[in-house]
Amino acid sequence: MSRSLPFTHYWVGFLSALLLAWAPAYATPSEGLVWVVQGTGGKVYIAGSMHLLRRDRPDLPEAITAAYRESDSLVMELDVDDVDEQAMATQMLGAASFNDGRTLTAVAGEARWNALQPVLTALQFPAPFAATLEPWGLSILLTTLEYARLGFDAEVGVERQLQKLAASDKKSIAGLETPEFQISLFDSLPLPEQLQLLDMTLSDIADMPTMADDLYLAWRTGDTRRLEDLLLEGYKAMPKLYDDLVDQRNRRWVPQVTSLTKKSGGTLVVVGALHLVGDRGLIALLEKEGLKVERYSPPAARATP
Repeated sequence: MSRSLPFTHYWVGFLSALLLAWAPAYATPSEGLVWVVQGTGGKVYIAGSMHLLRRDRPDLPEAITAAYRESDSLVMELDVDDVDEQAMATQMLGAASFNDGRTLTAVAGEARWNALQPVLTALQFPAPFAATLEPWGLSILLTTLEYARLGFDAEVGVERQLQKLAASDKKSIAGLETPEFQISLFDSLPLPEQLQLLDMTLSDIADMPTMADDLYLAWRTGDTRRLEDLLLEGYKAMPKLYDDLVDQRNRRWVPQVTSLTKKSGGTLVVVGALHLVGDRGLIALLEKEGLKVERYSPPAARATP
């Protein structure tokens, strides 16, 4: 998952993507990024996801697979079983295109447009097509192409793997949001915030090859402090963008997750790792609601002396 695009992973499979997964041969930690809440009816496991994994290293941390095994149902940001991928891609592209006569060339300004050109050339993205897109739409498409260039694939990401397991095991799947909501969230961003998003995306693309390993290891080992540093860094100068794209969504999820604690059995909730870190992350918000949230270790890890 890119720092700038918290949930575009769903569009990588359809057309698009916010963690990365570099697969270093020298490290195979398995702590994972999972919490558990003991509710009045059953347990709710909350896992931080890497929405895209490298095709040559798709294995999941044991904490996630163990939480899945102990759960009767799966809840993700989107219920991908109910998503028409082609329709979603068409809808996103329509929403992301200027329809009022403006062009990105004009609204981005000459300096930003010129800075875009080397990225467009490197990713073989036609400049005339880029000029027809709103800044948020171009951000998503450029991120998509860069992930693909580096070998990342949503088809082997955490959500896709768990979706396939749940379908095979006949476990129910639900979503916290709809594709329409996610598209409208981007499309409703004021132009200055969209341009901030584009600037952050260009910075992420430049840094992606070097920061991928660090992000992967921090996620895999469950290093929340390092993840917080890496994932929230880009938002420090853009608090309104964080509020619109991350914080408000976290707050909408709190009552949904709280209601799951009253269900019997186990439920695994999977959201991007960006949503779980920091003092405005979902874990911190649930704790403020009075819920007891603990880091989860799989049974095998607990048994290890």
